[in-house]
Amino acid sequence: MSIAAPPVALAHVTLAEWDEDYSQRDDAYELVEGVPTVAPNEHFDNVKATSRLIEKLGPIIRPDWIALPHFAVHLGDRAGSSTVRQPDLTVARGAGAVAHRADPADVALVVEVISPGSIETDSVTKRHEYARAGIPAYLLVDVRGPRPTVVLFDRIVDGAYLTPDTDGTAATLRIGEHVIRLQASELVN
Repeated sequence: MSIAAPPVALAHVTLAEWDEDYSQRDDAYELVEGVPTVAPNEHFDNVKATSRLIEKLGPIIRPDWIALPHFAVHLGDRAGSSTVRQPDLTVARGAGAVAHRADPADVALVVEVISPGSIETDSVTKRHEYARAGIPAYLLVDVRGPRPTVVLFDRIVDGAYLTPDTDGTAATLRIGEHVIRLQASELVN
C-alpha cells in the first residue's frame, strides 16, 4: 500500500500572471481571490442549455452585445487578490473586452448553469461576487431535474442581488434596449 503525497497548494498569482499563464491554458481555471482554481468540465445538458440561450440571444442583441460562452470576467480585487470567473455565458459589449476577459462595466448579463458539484458556488458564492462587481444581471439556470428553472437576479441593493419573486418558469432579460422573454423550457430538449 502506498501513501499518496498531499496535493501541492497553488500559490497566489497576480492578475498579470493570470493573464500570462492560466488564462491561456487548455484546461479551465478561474482565479478566486488570487488562487488559480480548476473549473470542472460541463455536463452535456448544461452545454446544450447554454448553446440554446446563445441561439436565442445572439440575433436579438447583435451588433452591440455578444453572447460569449466561458468568457472570463474580472470581478475585481479584495485584499490585494484578484478574482476572475468564467461564467457559462457572458453577455458583453462587442468592443471593450481584453483578449481573454471582460470588465464588469462592459457586461450586461452573466449566466451560470448549475452543475451537481457547483450548486452552492453557483447559487450563493458567484451570486455575491457578481453583485459586488456591479454586474447588472445574473441568470441562474437549472436543467438537472424534470422541470428546468431560470431565476434572474437583476436588482442590486447594498452590493447584493435582491431575491426575485419567481416560480422559475420564465425570466425577462434586459440587455441594452432589448427586452427578451425567456422560458426555462426553451433551454431543454
